[in-house]
Amino acid sequence: MEAAGFPHLKSCPTDNIFPLCLNMLDVRPMLFAHSDRSVERIISNYLPLPLKPVDIIKRKKDGGALVKFQFQSSTEDEARHTLAALVTQANLELKNKWAPFNFLPVRSFLVKGQPFLEDMVRRYPTKRLRIEFQGGHSVGVETLYEELRHYGKIYNITLAPNCVTGKDPPRYAIVQFTRIRAAASARNCLHGCTIDGTRINILYERHLQPNTVKEWLLNHPRISLPIVTALLAGLSCMVFDPVREFFVSAKMTRRFNLDTSNSTTQWLRQETMDVDDRNMWSDDTAHLQKLKSWLREKPGTFIIINGPTGSGKTELVKMALKDRRHTVIIDCETLANARTDLETTKILAKQVGYFPVFTWTTYLSNLLNTIVAATTGQSSNALSSTPASIDSDILDTVGLSLATMGTQHGNGRFWYQFFGIKEDNDDQAAIPVVFIDNFMKHNATNTALWASLAEWAAVVAKNGLAHVVFATYTLSTSKVLVKALPGKSFSLINLLQTPPELAIQYVSRHIGKEHMTEELYGYIQALGGRFNELEILVQKMDLGISPHVAFQEIVQRNVIEVRQYGFGEMVDDVDYNLDWSVIQFWAIVKRLCQATIINYEETKWDDLFDGQDQPIHAMERAELVTILYYDGRPSAIQPGKPVYYSVFRRLLEDTVFAASLEIETFTFLKKRAEKKLAALQAQITELSSIFWPPTQVKQRLRYLLENAKSLQISIESYDKGILENRAIVSKAWIGRHTE
Repeated sequence: MEAAGFPHLKSCPTDNIFPLCLNMLDVRPMLFAHSDRSVERIISNYLPLPLKPVDIIKRKKDGGALVKFQFQSSTEDEARHTLAALVTQANLELKNKWAPFNFLPVRSFLVKGQPFLEDMVRRYPTKRLRIEFQGGHSVGVETLYEELRHYGKIYNITLAPNCVTGKDPPRYAIVQFTRIRAAASARNCLHGCTIDGTRINILYERHLQPNTVKEWLLNHPRISLPIVTALLAGLSCMVFDPVREFFVSAKMTRRFNLDTSNSTTQWLRQETMDVDDRNMWSDDTAHLQKLKSWLREKPGTFIIINGPTGSGKTELVKMALKDRRHTVIIDCETLANARTDLETTKILAKQVGYFPVFTWTTYLSNLLNTIVAATTGQSSNALSSTPASIDSDILDTVGLSLATMGTQHGNGRFWYQFFGIKEDNDDQAAIPVVFIDNFMKHNATNTALWASLAEWAAVVAKNGLAHVVFATYTLSTSKVLVKALPGKSFSLINLLQTPPELAIQYVSRHIGKEHMTEELYGYIQALGGRFNELEILVQKMDLGISPHVAFQEIVQRNVIEVRQYGFGEMVDDVDYNLDWSVIQFWAIVKRLCQATIINYEETKWDDLFDGQDQPIHAMERAELVTILYYDGRPSAIQPGKPVYYSVFRRLLEDTVFAASLEIETFTFLKKRAEKKLAALQAQITELSSIFWPPTQVKQRLRYLLENAKSLQISIESYDKGILENRAIVSKAWIGRHTE
């Protein structure tokens, strides 16, 4: 005969053997593990003397053990009564003894069935039991209650299927106890027993309770998604924003840059490396000192360094910022060259030190918005994470870092005022500087980004957080800056005309004064002090190339660029369209070969432009020409680079190329003149049909005839020009056989 000693949720110090194992992560059985000898000793202490244990089967998941014992008894009925009395006696003795892990007593029960000794990994004790009826009839609720009640308090008993609503008899019952140990004791004692001729099989039934909060959130996405988004945004602000501010501040202060933060590294760099940090602007004390003086003032407006590409804008600003401790540099040309908006965001984050940046949130927000629109039928903008919003967050974080820098810089002001000491304002190097290089480069794209940058810079300058320096290649960008910061006058440095002595000093410092010749002086003057061209000239001369050959190679390279971007030659993209006509640019080229600068208004009202100045501004954006301003209005036009004077002359000297463009120009003018002449002829014919014309009609006819005569003369001259240039093309062409 077998008896079971399964602890209920009440115990004694020795008899409650194991804690229940409720899931895979439950570590209590390992903390209160017992060896076989210790388990045998514990069970022997609470068994009454007539009972002698024969075998002990540990049931760690169920928190107890199956004990096989033997005792002397004459009859079966006497054995039954004796066992019942001994079990009751053992429970009374153990009632006041407590286990160390749950402080509940141990109870003992007789096994009436055949225990199912399984060790399945995913099956754990629960409060609910599934009692299946095998053979015979179903067992009623009253019978089940009488058999199960003394194991523990029962919460509910349900028969399934319901015999009241259905025709089939119940096949199983669901019994829910109030405690897991009661369910475990009932399962181990009654599994496999027979009740009224029906065998019952007992299994643990996991109760799947519906999650009301989860169901409500899933059933109301228009309310739950904004709440979840707000919570995620708040979590991001609490966790990631301080980290991002730290990295932005580290980038701004160059905290982890060994060249600036470590004095030993600086000394080794100066002593072991032949580094010449001087450039062309090292000797330009006028512009450099003017910029430094503006940076020593209180921030409040924009500082604009204007000049075409290669004029040394970036080098001038970097020379002025050499001794500044807190700087932010944003290169707009790199941003403009990005292929996608997300790539632009990544580049901007890298330039300012913004880390970590999660660009994948844009894909996630688009996916969630699509799901919400598909499920609710309405578009939701609650999850609006776009590259533009991420760019705005990046700039806001930089602004917060600048504000923090300003607070740290002003920590001593209170103490100066409190003790009546005059504040020392000589440490102006601690004021941060924001340098936005190549602003509005390729302004046809990323217009929203340029506007966002300008507005953010206006907030920074207006609040005095930092000096804001813009490097632009044309003054037309000032329209965007004026819109962002109205009512303020900007500090401007114009680098259109670089002093020739600076260019000569730059070249002589690199190649040596002994190599300076009159011929080289002429080439330097032709290059006009552009840093890019001068650097290429110096590099070629260092390679042993003569100044003449080096200059001609520079001119030839620029000729190819002008033909490619000015005349649209050698462009493989079929969708590439110029914002001006070829003959319009050719007209400006011819005029600039005759004069160093030309009249803007005269060019605008030329027959080829007909009062339209958009092509001229498009040429300026392409850096083919430079527009000079007088009192805020366009006044004159000059080449985009000084070397373009030589380039334009070389284009004009190419007789075949020049004659072809002249033919195209005369053809365009001829077609337009013929169109005007046809309109005049129609008016003349209509007025001539009047039988007795009045004086006013005669005057109108006379005016139209004079215009028609002038147009006819122009057409004849155009035809003559076409024929002459065709002859030049035929005569000047040199056939070349290609192998």
